[in-house]
Amino acid sequence: MVYSSNLIVVIKNNGKVLREFQGNVVKLPFGSDYSIYLKNKDTRRKALVNVTVDGKDVLDNSQIIVDPNSATELKGFMKDSTVKNKFRFIEKTKEISSYRGDFVEDGLVEVTYRFEEYSDFRWDEPINWARPIDTKFMNGAVPRAKGSCDVASTFYSSSQELTRNVISSCVSDSGITVPGAETHQGFVTGSIGTLESMTHNIIIHLKGELVTKRNKIKAKKRIKRPITVKTKVRCSTCGRQWGSSMKYCGNCSTYLH
Repeated sequence: MVYSSNLIVVIKNNGKVLREFQGNVVKLPFGSDYSIYLKNKDTRRKALVNVTVDGKDVLDNSQIIVDPNSATELKGFMKDSTVKNKFRFIEKTKEISSYRGDFVEDGLVEVTYRFEEYSDFRWDEPINWARPIDTKFMNGAVPRAKGSCDVASTFYSSSQELTRNVISSCVSDSGITVPGAETHQGFVTGSIGTLESMTHNIIIHLKGELVTKRNKIKAKKRIKRPITVKTKVRCSTCGRQWGSSMKYCGNCSTYLH
């Protein structure tokens, strides 16, 4: 669970919550399908959320609305108002890299969001926007108006421009996300009030390999099964296993996460 500024972002596999290592690293086997779980902990305000994976918008130029003290789960790539394919995390082989290229955002799930302003307006009153924006929302998702520009879209435009100029020394060693198993997730219309200017973001790094250490030698080992919050953690120093709630080894005090 990654929590920041009243929003929780979790990566799930087969309905199970995956554990984060070092704050924002999630490890799951290559070939696994996953979903992105979002929970708004603010009790009064809705949140408007953008989601990118590997540096690419996965909401088809839409945004997700998460109601106060509520949660929603994005199962895969949105097209119009429907998700038809799950997110699938695969190994980025040399063949894949040669065909599609390498980018610094490969392996990254980025959630950027803004909350409503605190105000006493009535929901049935017309809202005066400071700049043009399409106020038709889909299931929590609002299509961005063509030609409009907000903080989030400006950020992503800059990010994508930088990506095209990346040098090879900056390439991530993670896998990438592609369309996976077929699914169906429908979306409905909604509404949201005037947004704050403050933008927040959460980044989760997906990895299919685990760094192990034996006899002071580090090596990479393939993840064979998803590491959930219930999976016991083995201490890299003494080898003892501990529950997910433990941050330090109870035997030698080595940091576990």
